[in-house]
Amino acid sequence: MQRLKQWQFWKWTWREWKNTFLGMPLSTPALKYERLSNPQGLSIFSSDALSSVAYSTEEILLVLVMAGASGYITAFSWPIALAIATLIILVSLSYYEIIHAYPQGGGVYNVAQKNLGGLWALVGAASLLIDYVLTVSVSVAAGVAGITSALPALMPHRIMIGAGIIVFLMWANLRGVRESGRMFVFPPYVFIFSFLGMIGYGIWQHVFGNLSRVAVVPVVPESGALLGSIGIILILRAFASGCTALTGIEATSNGVQAFREPAAENASKTLLRMSVILAVVFVGITLLASWIGVLPREGETVVSQIARSLFGRDWRYFLIQGSTVAILLLAANTPFADFPRVVSQLSRDGYFPSQFKNIGARGVFANGIIALSLVSLGLLYLFGGDVHALIPLYAVGVFLGFSISQYGMIRHWAREGVRSHLKSIAINAVGFAATSIVFLVVLVSKFTHGAWILIPVGLLLVFGMKRIKRHYEEMRCLLALDASSIPPMMDKKTIVLLVSDVNYVAKYGLRVAKSYKPEHLCAMHVWTDEEEKEHFKKWWEIYGGGVDLDLVLSEYRDIITPIIAQLKTIKAEHKNEGLIVLIPELIPPGLPFWQLFHNRTARLIRDAIRHDQELECEIREIPVKVPARF
Repeated sequence: MQRLKQWQFWKWTWREWKNTFLGMPLSTPALKYERLSNPQGLSIFSSDALSSVAYSTEEILLVLVMAGASGYITAFSWPIALAIATLIILVSLSYYEIIHAYPQGGGVYNVAQKNLGGLWALVGAASLLIDYVLTVSVSVAAGVAGITSALPALMPHRIMIGAGIIVFLMWANLRGVRESGRMFVFPPYVFIFSFLGMIGYGIWQHVFGNLSRVAVVPVVPESGALLGSIGIILILRAFASGCTALTGIEATSNGVQAFREPAAENASKTLLRMSVILAVVFVGITLLASWIGVLPREGETVVSQIARSLFGRDWRYFLIQGSTVAILLLAANTPFADFPRVVSQLSRDGYFPSQFKNIGARGVFANGIIALSLVSLGLLYLFGGDVHALIPLYAVGVFLGFSISQYGMIRHWAREGVRSHLKSIAINAVGFAATSIVFLVVLVSKFTHGAWILIPVGLLLVFGMKRIKRHYEEMRCLLALDASSIPPMMDKKTIVLLVSDVNYVAKYGLRVAKSYKPEHLCAMHVWTDEEEKEHFKKWWEIYGGGVDLDLVLSEYRDIITPIIAQLKTIKAEHKNEGLIVLIPELIPPGLPFWQLFHNRTARLIRDAIRHDQELECEIREIPVKVPARF
C-alpha cells in the first residue's frame, strides 16, 4: 500500500517533486564533499576554453582567405597561432597569480574592486556576466549547428533543440556541483585525447612525408612583399579573430571555491594544465591546417577537413566530429559553474538582489543558475539560434575583462612592492598591452556587425547594479535603530475581513478574525450590480454569525480603489485604534500548480494596500487549506 502511494505522483507536494528531480537536500557539513576533484575541475572549467579550438583556427584562415591571401596562409597562420599560444600562457600565468591573491573567487571583479575602484569593478563584472550569457547561447547554437549539419531534417527545430539542451544543463547543475561533474567529466577527456592523437598522427605523417595536401598553396613571396600586400591591419584582424581561443581561460579563477581544499592550489594547477593543453591543441590544429592546405569552405569545418584528410571517413573521423560537437555543447556548462558565483559575490556586496547570494538545498547558487538559463533561452530565441548572428557579440567582453584584470594586478603588485615583484609586473604589463590591443581590434572590426549593442547593454547593467547598491544603502540607513522612532502600537484593534463570497473560506476567515478579540469587527465585500448585492446580503445574514457587513459599491468595476477608500474611512472613524486588514488566501488541494488559478485579486489588493503611503494599517494573510473531498 505504501509503494502504491509513492507512485501516486499527482498527489505529491512541491517539495516531493523538487527532491525527485534535483535530489535530496544536503546538510551544511556535507557540502565540503560536493566540491570538485582536480580531474572533475579540469573537465568542468576547461570545456569553454577547449571548445574554442573547434573554430578559432578557422577564424584566422577565414580572415586571410577573405582578404585574397590564400597563398600566404602557410606564412602567416602558424606564426599567428604561436603568438596567440604565447598570449594564452601569459594570461594563464596572470590568472594563476589572481587565484592565489584572491582565492575567494570572483576573478576580474575582485581584482578591480581591490585595486581600481568600484566603477571599474562593475565594468569588469558586467563584461563577465555578458560573456557568460553569450557563452551559453553561442556554444549551444554552435553545437546544434553541428547536429543539424549531420541531420538537416532537424534544422527547423534548432531553437527547440537548443532550448532543450539549456534546460538539461540547468537541471544537471541544480542537482549539485559533484553531480554535474560526474555527468560531464567524460566528454572533455575524449576530446583532449582524440585531438592530441590526431595531431600526433598528423605530425608523424608530416615528418615522414606521407601527409597529403587537399589544396595547392601558391609560392610565398618575400616577407617585405608579403607585409605590403596583406598589411598590418589584416594580420591584426586575423590575430584578433584567432584570439577567440582565449575565451574561457578566466573561468577557473571565478570558481576557485568549487575545488576541494586546498582550493587555490588545486584551481591553479588545473588552470596551468588547461592552458598547456589548449595551447598545444590550438597550435597543432593550425599547423595541420597549414601543412595540409585546408581552407575554410561552406558546409564543412576546418577540423572536419583535417580529420577527413588524415583518416578518411572511418571511425576515427566520426570520433573527432562527435567529440567536437560534445565539447561545444559542454562549453555551455562552464558558465553554469561560474556565473552564479560571480553574481553571488555581487549580491554579497549589495550590487545584485540578495536572493542571489543564498546557497540552495543542493549546495549550489540555484537562483543564479535559473537566471542564467532564462536569459540564455531568451537570447537563443531572439537570434533564432544563429551562430553567425551571435558571434559578433562574443569575445568583446572577454578581452575587456582580461585587460581590466591585468591592469588591476599591475596595481596590486605595485602596492605590494615593485622591486620584489618585477617578474609578475612584467608578465601582467605584457598581458595588459596584448589584451588591450586585441580588445580594440575586436571591438572596431565587429562594431558594425552587432558588437555596438554591448555598449548600451553594459552601461545599463552597470547603472542597474549601482542603483541596486544605492537602494540597499538607503534601506540600511532607514532601518538603522537610531534612524527613526518606532510608531506607537494601539492597544485596541479594528479588524476588517475582506470576503469575496459566502463560502468555506469566508467562514474560516471569520473564525480567525474573532480569535483576535478586536474592539470592532466587520466584513467588507465589493459589489457591482444590485442583484449581486442583495444575493450576498441574504446569505450573509444566514452564515455571517452576526458580524457587520460593509457592502461597497464599485461603480466602474474596479475592486481595489473602493476598498482602499473605504479602509481610509474606517481608519478615520477609529483613529485611536490599530487597523488590521485580513485577506483570506485559498490553498487548494493537489498540485501547487492549481494556486495559479486562485488568489490573483487578493494579491493585487494586498500590494495596493502595502504601497499606499496614506493608509496606515497591518495586512495579515490567512492561508485557508481546503480539505480534499474527492
